[in-house]
Amino acid sequence: MYSPLRRAISALAAAALLLVSMPAPPAYAAEEWPSDCYIDASAGIVMDASTGVVLFGKDIHSTYAPASITKVLTALIVLEQCDLNETVTFSRSAVNNVEANSSTAGYEAGDTATVETLLYALLLKSANEAANALAEHVSGTTKDFAVLMNEKAKSLGCVDSHFANPSGLNNSAHYVSAYDMGLITAAALKNDTFARIVGTPYYELPPNGKFPDGQGISPGNKMVKSNWKDQYRPDVIGGKTGYTSIAMNTLVNGARQEDFTIVTVVLHSDNTQYEDTARMMDFAFANFQSIKASEASTGFSHLADDLTFAGMRLKSTTSPAIDPDSRITLPKTATARDLTWKLDYSPSEAAPSEAIGQVRYYLDDTPVGSAWLTLQTFDDTYSSDPVVERAVRSVLGTSEESGEMESSGDKNAAGPEADGEGTNLFDLMAGHKGMTAGLFAAALIFIAGCLYLRKQAREDALESLKRRARRAERLQDTDDDI
Repeated sequence: MYSPLRRAISALAAAALLLVSMPAPPAYAAEEWPSDCYIDASAGIVMDASTGVVLFGKDIHSTYAPASITKVLTALIVLEQCDLNETVTFSRSAVNNVEANSSTAGYEAGDTATVETLLYALLLKSANEAANALAEHVSGTTKDFAVLMNEKAKSLGCVDSHFANPSGLNNSAHYVSAYDMGLITAAALKNDTFARIVGTPYYELPPNGKFPDGQGISPGNKMVKSNWKDQYRPDVIGGKTGYTSIAMNTLVNGARQEDFTIVTVVLHSDNTQYEDTARMMDFAFANFQSIKASEASTGFSHLADDLTFAGMRLKSTTSPAIDPDSRITLPKTATARDLTWKLDYSPSEAAPSEAIGQVRYYLDDTPVGSAWLTLQTFDDTYSSDPVVERAVRSVLGTSEESGEMESSGDKNAAGPEADGEGTNLFDLMAGHKGMTAGLFAAALIFIAGCLYLRKQAREDALESLKRRARRAERLQDTDDDI
């Protein structure tokens, strides 16, 4: 005798329109990926800030000393950990633990300043004692702050780099790759406060021990200062410079034209950092475009119109939809119809709470972006097939007589009552107050997974169904027929 779950799977697999096996749009021959760019620095990269797609790179995974572009990561962590109005007190170690003749803002032990003031000193003046003081404010010591730096870098997807201090002063255990620094810069520029500070051409620091009348500071980055005619660019958001004798010149920047935002990184440059940066920016804007994933995914945008179960269309319920903020990077010679895509119904820990999966987009074999598959609500008026409804009740652990969903033996909430037209399948799920968005997504993924089995080899499908059935039978108190 089949269990209710077995019967539910059979009914769904036999009656439903496949969801996750929706075919990708046909792939057309795409133009070759643009590559007509060069830089003189030892390493560099330009990437789409939204997607992380590499538009051009040179030696992007080799490691170099970063110098003061390190302070981009320091600032990002401080912004995530602190309120701008918090007061920071300079310790002796913060003031003294800097290299001779390195950049400072004149703070002395015992001086105080707000977090916001010190972020300006950090990012515009490149003040090393400010980096130390902020690090100590967050973590107690610069050593402990370096632990946070490496954890944050890893969470952003960095794979080559290691950080030993918050300032970027020379240390054999302190190094970055152009790729990792691009990821860090892109993340920092998404913070509005960071973007505002690095794009500021002039700022007045309040008085401190060395400068009792205060001091005016401006960024080392010439690309945001209009008085530097050869380097200034109005499309540059801002960035950070760096220099030590070992690192040589380093430079990171963000730039935006219309809705296309890029980041550039230059490492180990012999004074060609601005020319290299401008060349990569011009290359990126001339050859690439950024489009919304939702605009490229017509199949997903109309999914609600096509999704049926045993002749039933969804009614006043939730359906998969592409996250409207996700973007795709394409050469200007390509179009959305050149794309192929794959569905991943196992969202990572970084996924938003409403995500039920992820769509990954490809141009030929090149990843060009991804989008979260979320849940949206719309209206329709179709009713369900009663056999499918009863099967879904079994999948959800819902009693037909009470219309309630069971959870760990407790009755949570009354479900929709059956009427002459039958109850909508997804209304049945969405109608339970005890059914969270996560549980709803799990149910949707489960049903979709059942349907997906129909496309697999028969032996694999049968074995998977047997495992599901055995697991369900262990959890059920009875084995009544539907």
